[in-house]
Amino acid sequence: MTRLLIDIEGEPVATLGRRLGFATPFERPANPYRKPLPEWKMEEDDAPILRYLYRERRPCRHLEFGTWRGSGVVACLESCAATVWTLNLPEGEVGPDGRWAYAENWSRSIPLPPGARTSPLDEDRHTVRTDSGGFVGREYLSRGLGHRVCQILCDSRDWDITNYPPGFFDSCLIDGGHTQGVVQNDLGKALTLLRPGGLLMLHDFCPVDEVYSACPSTVGVLAAVHREMPTLRRNLSDLFWIDPSWLLIGVRR
Repeated sequence: MTRLLIDIEGEPVATLGRRLGFATPFERPANPYRKPLPEWKMEEDDAPILRYLYRERRPCRHLEFGTWRGSGVVACLESCAATVWTLNLPEGEVGPDGRWAYAENWSRSIPLPPGARTSPLDEDRHTVRTDSGGFVGREYLSRGLGHRVCQILCDSRDWDITNYPPGFFDSCLIDGGHTQGVVQNDLGKALTLLRPGGLLMLHDFCPVDEVYSACPSTVGVLAAVHREMPTLRRNLSDLFWIDPSWLLIGVRR
Protein backbone atom coordinates (compact mmCIF):
# COMPACT_ATOMS: atom_id res chain seq x y z
CA MET A 1 0.00 0.00 0.00
CA THR A 2 1.18 3.52 -0.80
CA ARG A 3 2.00 5.53 2.32
CA LEU A 4 1.39 9.29 2.26
CA LEU A 5 4.22 11.35 3.73
CA ILE A 6 2.30 14.56 4.36
CA ASP A 7 -1.18 15.26 5.67
CA ILE A 8 -2.84 16.55 2.53
CA GLU A 9 -5.91 15.36 0.69
CA GLY A 10 -5.55 13.41 -2.54
CA GLU A 11 -8.06 13.81 -5.37
CA PRO A 12 -8.34 10.98 -7.91
CA VAL A 13 -7.47 12.26 -11.36
CA ALA A 14 -10.73 10.82 -12.68
CA THR A 15 -12.71 13.30 -10.54
CA LEU A 16 -10.37 16.28 -10.98
CA GLY A 17 -12.81 18.15 -13.21
CA ARG A 18 -15.64 17.79 -10.73
CA ARG A 19 -13.41 19.04 -7.93
CA LEU A 20 -12.57 22.22 -9.87
CA GLY A 21 -16.04 22.75 -11.31
CA PHE A 22 -15.20 21.96 -14.94
CA ALA A 23 -17.93 20.85 -17.33
CA THR A 24 -15.65 18.41 -19.17
CA PRO A 25 -14.13 15.45 -17.29
CA PHE A 26 -10.48 14.54 -17.64
CA GLU A 27 -9.87 11.74 -20.13
CA ARG A 28 -7.03 9.54 -18.94
CA PRO A 29 -4.37 8.67 -21.53
CA ALA A 30 -3.55 4.99 -21.34
CA ASN A 31 0.23 5.01 -21.01
CA PRO A 32 1.12 7.34 -18.10
CA TYR A 33 -1.06 5.52 -15.60
CA ARG A 34 0.67 2.22 -16.17
CA LYS A 35 4.07 3.57 -15.14
CA PRO A 36 5.27 3.49 -11.53
CA LEU A 37 5.15 6.98 -10.03
CA PRO A 38 8.93 7.15 -9.44
CA GLU A 39 9.41 6.87 -13.22
CA TRP A 40 7.07 9.74 -14.17
CA LYS A 41 8.32 12.73 -16.17
CA MET A 42 6.52 16.05 -16.32
CA GLU A 43 6.72 16.47 -20.11
CA GLU A 44 5.28 12.99 -20.68
CA ASP A 45 3.12 12.00 -17.74
CA ASP A 46 1.92 15.16 -15.98
CA ALA A 47 1.61 17.15 -19.21
CA PRO A 48 -1.83 15.70 -20.12
CA ILE A 49 -3.15 16.88 -16.76
CA LEU A 50 -1.60 20.33 -17.17
CA ARG A 51 -3.02 20.70 -20.67
CA TYR A 52 -6.44 19.76 -19.35
CA LEU A 53 -6.20 22.35 -16.59
CA TYR A 54 -5.18 25.08 -19.06
CA ARG A 55 -7.94 24.15 -21.52
CA GLU A 56 -10.62 24.28 -18.85
CA ARG A 57 -9.32 27.28 -16.86
CA ARG A 58 -8.27 29.32 -19.91
CA PRO A 59 -5.90 31.73 -18.13
CA CYS A 60 -5.05 34.98 -19.88
CA ARG A 61 -1.81 35.60 -17.95
CA HIS A 62 0.18 32.60 -16.76
CA LEU A 63 3.33 32.56 -14.61
CA GLU A 64 5.88 29.76 -14.56
CA PHE A 65 8.89 29.27 -12.29
CA GLY A 66 11.42 27.14 -14.17
CA THR A 67 11.51 27.20 -17.98
CA TRP A 68 14.15 24.61 -18.91
CA ARG A 69 13.50 23.78 -22.59
CA GLY A 70 10.00 25.19 -22.39
CA SER A 71 7.80 22.07 -22.54
CA GLY A 72 5.65 23.39 -19.69
CA VAL A 73 5.26 26.72 -21.46
CA VAL A 74 4.25 24.94 -24.67
CA ALA A 75 1.63 22.93 -22.79
CA CYS A 76 0.01 26.19 -21.72
CA LEU A 77 0.37 28.06 -25.02
CA GLU A 78 -1.07 25.22 -27.09
CA SER A 79 -4.01 24.69 -24.74
CA CYS A 80 -5.30 28.24 -24.32
CA ALA A 81 -4.76 31.84 -25.47
CA ALA A 82 -2.55 32.86 -22.53
CA THR A 83 0.53 35.03 -22.50
CA VAL A 84 3.23 33.37 -20.36
CA TRP A 85 5.85 34.91 -18.07
CA THR A 86 8.51 32.33 -17.24
CA LEU A 87 11.67 32.45 -15.09
CA ASN A 88 14.90 30.52 -15.44
CA LEU A 89 18.41 30.87 -14.07
CA PRO A 90 20.56 32.27 -16.90
CA GLU A 91 23.39 29.85 -16.12
CA GLY A 92 21.21 26.86 -15.25
CA GLU A 93 20.72 24.87 -12.05
CA VAL A 94 23.46 23.07 -10.13
CA GLY A 95 22.73 19.94 -8.11
CA PRO A 96 23.82 19.26 -4.51
CA ASP A 97 26.97 17.56 -5.82
CA GLY A 98 27.99 20.68 -7.75
CA ARG A 99 27.27 19.12 -11.13
CA TRP A 100 24.95 20.51 -13.77
CA ALA A 101 21.42 19.52 -12.81
CA TYR A 102 20.26 19.23 -16.44
CA ALA A 103 22.76 17.89 -18.94
CA GLU A 104 23.05 15.30 -21.68
CA ASN A 105 25.72 13.86 -23.93
CA TRP A 106 25.70 15.43 -27.38
CA SER A 107 27.42 14.37 -30.60
CA ARG A 108 29.94 16.95 -31.79
CA SER A 109 28.58 16.51 -35.32
CA ILE A 110 25.13 17.88 -34.35
CA PRO A 111 24.84 21.70 -34.32
CA LEU A 112 24.12 23.33 -30.98
CA PRO A 113 21.79 26.30 -30.37
CA PRO A 114 23.51 29.69 -29.90
CA GLY A 115 24.96 30.21 -26.44
CA ALA A 116 24.94 26.52 -25.50
CA ARG A 117 27.38 25.58 -22.73
CA THR A 118 29.43 22.41 -23.14
CA SER A 119 32.06 20.34 -21.37
CA PRO A 120 34.34 17.90 -23.28
CA LEU A 121 33.47 14.22 -22.92
CA ASP A 122 35.57 12.53 -25.61
CA GLU A 123 36.66 13.23 -29.19
CA ASP A 124 33.16 12.53 -30.56
CA ARG A 125 30.88 13.90 -27.83
CA HIS A 126 30.55 16.65 -25.27
CA THR A 127 28.23 17.18 -22.32
CA VAL A 128 25.69 19.91 -22.95
CA ARG A 129 23.97 21.99 -20.29
CA THR A 130 20.31 21.88 -21.33
CA ASP A 131 18.86 24.50 -18.97
CA SER A 132 21.02 27.47 -19.96
CA GLY A 133 22.10 29.40 -23.03
CA GLY A 134 20.23 28.65 -26.23
CA PHE A 135 18.42 25.67 -24.72
CA VAL A 136 16.22 27.80 -22.44
CA GLY A 137 12.79 27.99 -24.04
CA ARG A 138 13.95 26.13 -27.14
CA GLU A 139 10.67 24.21 -27.48
CA TYR A 140 8.40 27.24 -27.57
CA LEU A 141 10.84 29.15 -29.79
CA SER A 142 11.09 26.30 -32.32
CA ARG A 143 7.29 26.30 -32.58
CA GLY A 144 7.17 30.02 -33.33
CA LEU A 145 5.45 30.86 -30.03
CA GLY A 146 8.02 33.29 -28.64
CA HIS A 147 5.79 36.31 -29.30
CA ARG A 148 3.49 35.06 -26.51
CA VAL A 149 6.25 34.60 -23.93
CA CYS A 150 8.10 36.97 -21.61
CA GLN A 151 11.29 35.08 -20.74
CA ILE A 152 12.85 36.32 -17.49
CA LEU A 153 16.42 35.21 -16.84
CA CYS A 154 17.19 35.54 -13.15
CA ASP A 155 17.18 33.73 -9.83
CA SER A 156 13.55 33.70 -8.66
CA ARG A 157 14.72 34.83 -5.23
CA ASP A 158 16.04 38.03 -6.83
CA TRP A 159 12.98 38.64 -9.00
CA ASP A 160 11.38 41.98 -8.15
CA ILE A 161 7.62 41.41 -8.13
CA THR A 162 6.81 45.03 -7.23
CA ASN A 163 6.60 45.64 -10.99
CA TYR A 164 3.41 43.57 -11.03
CA PRO A 165 0.18 44.42 -9.22
CA PRO A 166 -1.12 41.83 -6.75
CA GLY A 167 -3.46 39.44 -8.51
CA PHE A 168 -1.89 40.05 -11.94
CA PHE A 169 -1.75 36.36 -12.92
CA ASP A 170 -4.58 33.90 -13.50
CA SER A 171 -2.48 30.77 -12.97
CA CYS A 172 1.00 29.76 -11.87
CA LEU A 173 3.12 26.62 -12.23
CA ILE A 174 6.06 26.28 -9.83
CA ASP A 175 8.71 23.97 -11.26
CA GLY A 176 12.01 25.79 -10.73
CA GLY A 177 14.63 25.18 -8.05
CA HIS A 178 13.80 22.22 -5.83
CA THR A 179 15.50 23.20 -2.58
CA GLN A 180 13.25 24.05 0.34
CA GLY A 181 14.27 27.70 0.41
CA VAL A 182 13.68 28.29 -3.30
CA VAL A 183 10.29 26.55 -3.23
CA GLN A 184 9.22 28.61 -0.21
CA ASN A 185 10.26 31.78 -2.05
CA ASP A 186 8.37 30.79 -5.18
CA LEU A 187 5.24 29.88 -3.23
CA GLY A 188 5.26 33.23 -1.46
CA LYS A 189 5.60 35.19 -4.68
CA ALA A 190 2.99 33.09 -6.44
CA LEU A 191 0.44 33.68 -3.68
CA THR A 192 1.02 37.43 -3.92
CA LEU A 193 0.68 37.52 -7.68
CA LEU A 194 -2.29 35.17 -8.16
CA ARG A 195 -5.76 36.68 -8.44
CA PRO A 196 -8.64 35.38 -6.29
CA GLY A 197 -9.75 32.14 -7.88
CA GLY A 198 -6.37 31.79 -9.60
CA LEU A 199 -4.92 28.31 -10.03
CA LEU A 200 -1.67 27.33 -8.27
CA MET A 201 0.19 24.25 -9.55
CA LEU A 202 3.32 22.90 -7.87
CA HIS A 203 5.33 20.22 -9.65
CA ASP A 204 7.59 17.63 -8.01
CA PHE A 205 5.04 17.24 -5.23
CA CYS A 206 4.35 13.54 -4.78
CA PRO A 207 3.76 12.66 -1.11
CA VAL A 208 4.26 8.90 -1.30
CA ASP A 209 7.17 7.04 0.21
CA GLU A 210 8.20 5.24 -3.01
CA VAL A 211 8.76 8.54 -4.80
CA TYR A 212 10.28 10.38 -1.85
CA SER A 213 12.96 7.71 -1.38
CA ALA A 214 13.78 7.43 -5.09
CA CYS A 215 13.47 11.01 -6.39
CA PRO A 216 15.57 13.71 -4.65
CA SER A 217 13.71 16.57 -6.36
CA THR A 218 10.64 15.86 -4.23
CA VAL A 219 12.41 16.13 -0.87
CA GLY A 220 12.82 19.91 -0.77
CA VAL A 221 9.38 20.44 -2.28
CA LEU A 222 7.61 18.39 0.39
CA ALA A 223 9.66 20.10 3.11
CA ALA A 224 8.66 23.53 1.79
CA VAL A 225 4.98 22.63 1.61
CA HIS A 226 5.08 21.25 5.15
CA ARG A 227 6.75 24.44 6.39
CA GLU A 228 4.34 26.73 4.53
CA MET A 229 1.16 24.78 5.25
CA PRO A 230 -0.36 27.44 7.57
CA THR A 231 0.21 30.10 4.90
CA LEU A 232 -1.19 27.88 2.17
CA ARG A 233 -4.31 27.05 4.18
CA ARG A 234 -4.84 30.72 4.96
CA ASN A 235 -4.48 31.90 1.36
CA LEU A 236 -6.07 29.03 -0.57
CA SER A 237 -9.71 27.99 -0.66
CA ASP A 238 -8.77 24.49 -1.85
CA LEU A 239 -5.56 22.46 -1.73
CA PHE A 240 -5.04 18.87 -2.86
CA TRP A 241 -2.71 16.41 -4.55
CA ILE A 242 -3.80 14.88 -7.86
CA ASP A 243 -3.62 11.10 -7.46
CA PRO A 244 -1.68 9.81 -9.36
CA SER A 245 0.61 12.65 -10.37
CA TRP A 246 3.49 14.84 -9.25
CA LEU A 247 1.18 17.86 -8.92
CA LEU A 248 -0.13 19.81 -5.94
CA ILE A 249 -3.11 22.04 -6.82
CA GLY A 250 -4.40 25.10 -4.98
CA VAL A 251 -7.08 27.71 -5.64
CA ARG A 252 -6.37 31.26 -4.47
CA ARG A 253 -8.83 32.52 -1.88
